[in-house]
Parts: sequence; structure tokens; C-alpha cells
Amino acid sequence: MIIEIILLFLLFIFLRHWLTRQKGLPPGPRTYPVFGSGMVVKLEQAIDYQKKYGDIFRTELFGMKVVYICDYKLMKEALGRPEFADRPSFEGFHFLTDGKEAGVIMSNGQRWVNARRFLLRNLRDLGMGKSNLDEAIINEARFLIEDFKQYDGKACTFPESLNIAALNVVWQMVAGRRYDLHDEEVSGFIEITRSLQADFMGFFILELIPILKKLLPKFVINKFFRLDILNQSVDAAKKLFGKSVAARKAEMDVEHAENVIDEYLIQMNKKTEIAEFFNEDDLMRVIFDLFVAGFDTTSNMLRWMIVYAAKYPDVQRRIQEQIDQVVPRGEFPTNQHKSQLSLVEAFIHEVHRVSSLVPMGVFHSTGADSHLEGYLVPKDTIIFNVVGFAHQDPRYWEDPQEFKIERFLNDEGKFISHKEGFAPFMMGKRGCLGESLARMELSIFTASLLQNFTFSPPEGQEIDITPQDRPMEHFARDQDIIISIRDTD
Repeated sequence: MIIEIILLFLLFIFLRHWLTRQKGLPPGPRTYPVFGSGMVVKLEQAIDYQKKYGDIFRTELFGMKVVYICDYKLMKEALGRPEFADRPSFEGFHFLTDGKEAGVIMSNGQRWVNARRFLLRNLRDLGMGKSNLDEAIINEARFLIEDFKQYDGKACTFPESLNIAALNVVWQMVAGRRYDLHDEEVSGFIEITRSLQADFMGFFILELIPILKKLLPKFVINKFFRLDILNQSVDAAKKLFGKSVAARKAEMDVEHAENVIDEYLIQMNKKTEIAEFFNEDDLMRVIFDLFVAGFDTTSNMLRWMIVYAAKYPDVQRRIQEQIDQVVPRGEFPTNQHKSQLSLVEAFIHEVHRVSSLVPMGVFHSTGADSHLEGYLVPKDTIIFNVVGFAHQDPRYWEDPQEFKIERFLNDEGKFISHKEGFAPFMMGKRGCLGESLARMELSIFTASLLQNFTFSPPEGQEIDITPQDRPMEHFARDQDIIISIRDTD
């Protein structure tokens, strides 16, 4: 009798699943009751699915619908529409504020609009995207070059100073200070943050099946879903950022804000219209968003620049020759030299293309039912814009697997700034908040490193350009690279 009841229950589940499924959805693999069909988190699988199902396909996982967009033009269309501009409403993504929506990267609605508008205005006022920020970036480049000199002729992995040098540029705008390139507290927090990124799928599964938090013992949750790492990150963030906020409260002039924290506190206390959702918990998340964005993307891209310079010595040599011709000896490359350093810019953009740092894009969520390419995309669907596929798409790139900086040069050798199929900073209203700053940093840091050093593999070894095996991120593999001071006399 018990077996018959179980079979009838399973039959009911299957019938309910098939009879209630929505029509008109994008194609995708077979879905099963409760479990669904799994989720694509790696570029290789997305490429396989694109070949089978086309430029837009879907999967399901524990009742959550996920749609993947692979074609550049479809991404551009979707990202330009407001119904595709939300972020998923997962409490775990707001770990700094006990599950309450906060910050700018993962917030939605008017809260997000106000936060983004506030940050764009203030970061621009403080120099983002302007030539007067050159001095701050060049100053960090000087410290970075001096730090790299200690590794001359040695085989070593990427110096950790890359992280803090990249962070310091934005941190001076955010908090009015810079860190020593070997600051132990900041380095420790960055290490915890990297661990958090590596264990992302564990946290994500808990968001999809929240009952696990109640059913499983704490030690099991910590071991298999790494909530201990998350809690370490929360404690370290509150300690580190709390110091910055306390320092600014003690030093700031309420009539003359000097950085983002100052202006946030002033607007919050005045209760201005833009500060409708401002509070100190939200400020902590805003600082966290800017902190992680400040070091993560730029420092990881600088690692890729070093890897590809070492992998392609002829390209590295050509770039160095151009730098030597353009930048006077004893000076650092600046934003003023950028238009003449076409090979540097072409190199940076080609490295962006082949590395695709965030190959699945930062996920979005639909705020309303919509249609794309004739398919229904229901409200609350998770959206992945598979930029890593677009960067390899033969419809936009000839011989896409080859590394060729010439893709970004015209017949006269001038840099081509815009190419169809290229979207490392994504597009639309959710495009990277700090894109202009990141571009300036990458230009000056990359040119400065190649002006002063040559990068090469240890004798008898090959440079590995395959990314680390991590979901949704393409980080350069740790490996030995020889850093050699250039003799430019």
C-alpha cells in the first residue's frame, strides 16, 4: 500500500509539472519536477548549449528559471530594456546587512537609482574619467614599479602589490586615504574575499534551497557550503570599513566633502531627496561594493596583461618600442600619451577579449514578463549575458581563438575604440559603474609595467593562458613568471 501511495504521489508531481509548465519559453534541456535541469555556470558548457539550442536558451533549477543570452546584439537589446535591469532578490547577497537590500551592485528600484546617481556624480567630481586623476594613478604606478623591482630576475607568481595598487586609486576617492602595498589587514581581507568568490556556488545553492539552513547542522553548513568564510568576510569588512567611516566622521568638514564617505554622511544627515534610503548599514555595503570593484577587476586584468605579455614576447617587444618612442625617458606614461600608444590600447582590449574575466556576465533578473527574440521571458527569471561567447563569436571575430592585437588597429595603425561583439564592461543602465576609471588605470598601469619590465616564462616552461577552474570567473592561473628590469639606456 505504501509503495502505491508513493507512486501515486510521484505521478501527481510529474503530471503537475508537465501540465503547469509555461508555453513559449526559450529552448533548453529537459526539465524534471523539483530539480529542473541544472544550471550553466561555465563558459564551455554555455558554448555547447548555444550550438544545440541557439543564441538564447534556458535552464531551470529548483523552480528558478534561468535564461542565457549569447549573441552580442541580443545582449545589447536586452540590456537596453528596463525589464531586464534588475538583480535577483536573494537575501544572501546582502550578507553585510542581515539580508536587507543595500548598496549599489545588488540593489533594485529607486534605491539602486539613487545610489548609482549619487556615486556617479561624486566619483566624477573627484576625477573619475578625467585627466586630473592621472597624478593619483601615476603615484600608485611608481609605488608598484618600485615593489616589482625587488623581484628582478626571479621566477615568482604575481606580486600581491597589484591588488592594493589598483585599490588605492579608487580608495582615495572613496575614503580619502591609501594603503601601504603590503598592508596586512587589507591583504587579509582581500584573501577572504577571494575565498568567498571561489565558494560562490555553495552560497548560491543555499539561496535556492533555504530550508537547508534549518535542516542541516551548523558544522555541515560550514563544511559544505562555507558559511564560515562568509561570516569571516562580514566580520573583516565591518572592522575595516568601520575604521574608515569613524575616521571620516572625526575629520570631515560638513561644508566641504573631500570624498564619497564624507558626501554620503552629509547627504544622509541632511535627509536630501537622493538620500531617501541612506543609512549607516547601507553605507557599509556601498563601501564594500566600491572596495571589491576597486581592486578585483583591475588587479585581475593586470595579471592577465602580464600573462599575455610573457606568452607573446614579440608583441611585448613591439609595445615596449612604441612606449620608448612616445614617452620621454624618466617619465611615466600618462593619459596624455594614450592616443599615441595605440599598441598598448590594442593589447589591453585583445587581452580583455580572450580572457573574458566575467564570461557569464554579472547576472540580471527580469522585473516583469517580457519577450526576447520571440520567446517569453517570465518575471523573476535570472539572466546571464554570456559575454565570453560573444568574445569568441566568429560572426564578429575572424579566427577568434587566435591572439591578435591587430583586431583593434586600423590600416594606419591607429587604435579602434569600438568593435561589435566586444563588451567587457557590459552595456545598458547596469554597465560597470567605474568603467572610465578602470580604463584609465589599465592604460597607465599596463604601459608603466611594460615600460619598466620584461615578463617571460622560466627557462624550459610554457606560459599557461587557461583560466583557473572556477564558476563564472576567468582568473589567471598562479604560475611562475620572470620579472626582468628593462635597460632603456
